Amino acid sequence: MRNQAASTYASPRLANELSAWTSGNLVQNTFLQRTEAILRMQSNLFDGFESLSHSWLEHRQDDIRSALSAVERMGAIENAAERSSLWNEWLADRMKRWSEEASAMVEQAQSVSRTIADQTSATVQRSLQAKERHADGAGVRRDRKSEETNS
Repeated sequence: MRNQAASTYASPRLANELSAWTSGNLVQNTFLQRTEAILRMQSNLFDGFESLSHSWLEHRQDDIRSALSAVERMGAIENAAERSSLWNEWLADRMKRWSEEASAMVEQAQSVSRTIADQTSATVQRSLQAKERHADGAGVRRDRKSEETNS
């Protein structure tokens, strides 16, 4: 009798502890998944910024070299019309390049945004699946508990 009383007392307690452990585990998994998603998002964002800033700095160096070359050539030209023509050509090239860079930046920003959205969506899906598994497991435990109570 004593054994039976001890096991009867321990069963609900064990079930409650298991339920608490499962809930705690779900919270930890959800937290870890969200943390992982945030870290991946930051990594992708910083990778994008790194490549973007690297390209931007390289292009600025090219712009400076090009400007120095144009200034040196203009210094060697005595005709004002030729000098003005050379200046206009250089300026047109710079404007074209800056326009291309702006388009490339927009494309990179869109790519980073899509990556972030995809990762966020995947994290939400994993979180929902974990919650569904937890809810299904809780339903099974409740069914078993009601069966034990009815018996």
